[in-house]
Amino acid sequence: MKRIVTALFAVAFATTALAADGAALYASKCKACHGAAGEGAKMAPNAIAGMPADQVKKAITEGKGKMKPVKVDDADAVAAYVAGLKK
Repeated sequence: MKRIVTALFAVAFATTALAADGAALYASKCKACHGAAGEGAKMAPNAIAGMPADQVKKAITEGKGKMKPVKVDDADAVAAYVAGLKK
C-alpha cells in the first residue's frame, strides 16, 4: 500500500512540475505573439487555448502557417499547458 501511495504522489508531483515548466516556457517563448492565455494577439490573432496537444507540439517543432519552428527545452510541456488553457 505504501508503494502505491508513493507512486501516486510521484506522478502527481511530476504532472504539477510539467505544468509549471510548460507555463514558464509558454510565458518566455509564446506569450508575446499568442497572448497571456492563448487568446491570440496582434502577431498571432487566432486563439490557441485548448488546442489538442499533438497539434501544438507539431506547430512548435515544425512550424505552421507563418510561424516558424520554435526551439524550446520541452515542447511536450508547452503543448500540454496550451491544451489545458480555457477557450
